[in-house]
Amino acid sequence: MNYIKKLKNLFLYAGVEKEEYDRLLPNIHEGNKLLLKIFSWLAGVMFFLLFMVSLFYQGFASANSTAYFASGMIMLAILICVQWVIPKKPALVTILVYIFEIVLYAFGIRISMLHADRPAVSAVAFLLVSPLLFYDRPIRLSALITAVTAVFSVMVSYLKEPDIVAIDIWNMITFAVVAIASTLFIMSIKLRALVQAVQIDFLSKTDLLTGLKNRNHYESRIQGYPGKCSSNVICVYGDVNGLHELNNREGHQAGDKMLREVAGRIQSAFGADDTYRIGGDEFVAFRTDGQLDDVIREVDCMIQELGRQGYHVSFGVSSRDKSQEDIDMNALIKEAENKMYSAKEDYYSRPENIKRSR
Repeated sequence: MNYIKKLKNLFLYAGVEKEEYDRLLPNIHEGNKLLLKIFSWLAGVMFFLLFMVSLFYQGFASANSTAYFASGMIMLAILICVQWVIPKKPALVTILVYIFEIVLYAFGIRISMLHADRPAVSAVAFLLVSPLLFYDRPIRLSALITAVTAVFSVMVSYLKEPDIVAIDIWNMITFAVVAIASTLFIMSIKLRALVQAVQIDFLSKTDLLTGLKNRNHYESRIQGYPGKCSSNVICVYGDVNGLHELNNREGHQAGDKMLREVAGRIQSAFGADDTYRIGGDEFVAFRTDGQLDDVIREVDCMIQELGRQGYHVSFGVSSRDKSQEDIDMNALIKEAENKMYSAKEDYYSRPENIKRSR
């Protein structure tokens, strides 16, 4: 039973767990988008070059001119869709991948049927190569390979000489089995490599304690915010008060809990993609094209809500409008940081907090 379960998992999700495969879908779509752009461009150039050659040479080349032109136009249409449609509807990339592969299979079968007295070569070659070009579930690729083999076998039976039919069908079935086996093996390797790449990318960008983006990711992205806005960028700089004292008094678990609570509240307000933990007790968040008064009100609400939990964070909020010149992100962040320090000084100047150190 365990063997059957593993085999089922291999066909359905290339050896990874279903939940893991579902998490990989955005990466699979993005990877297929890039591969489809490359391969459709290369295939389109190849088909149009073959079409141009077919206009000047008779025989085999001219007999395929229509197939060359039609295949080239489909590749061009796929390339246009990848450029303009897929960014809006990423899931459609899978449909385009199968259209691409069906065109290759159809072209291979077409070439293989031109000579009734010769064994097929092109269809077998496309059968082996096409399933390995993209990321997908092996069960769907195996179904496509089986369908292509069936269509090829029927066409061979009607269009080729009797002594060639058996050779072509036997070769196609044999290489279909090889194609399915190699698809299972290579897709498993590709998916596991993608899992590792995603994990490495996650670890390089994420603060493991809070789940926020870390300082490395913060440093790599801050200069890109002016390009993401049309009117302004708002920076919120926060620093937790009393973390050191809480660690000494109740232990590091209590301090970690406080940091997670603060991080969760800031992330809830500003979104996971724009909230960062940049130091032990320092947080930075950004909002593009927002209202400064609204952000200040949100920050005041955060302070009150965290205060009810016994936590306090000093915040500084700063905004820069977009003009003809780019927003100076370093100046924006520095201004927010200075306002945070002013709020921190005010907090520790109060009698009830005077005994606390920073």
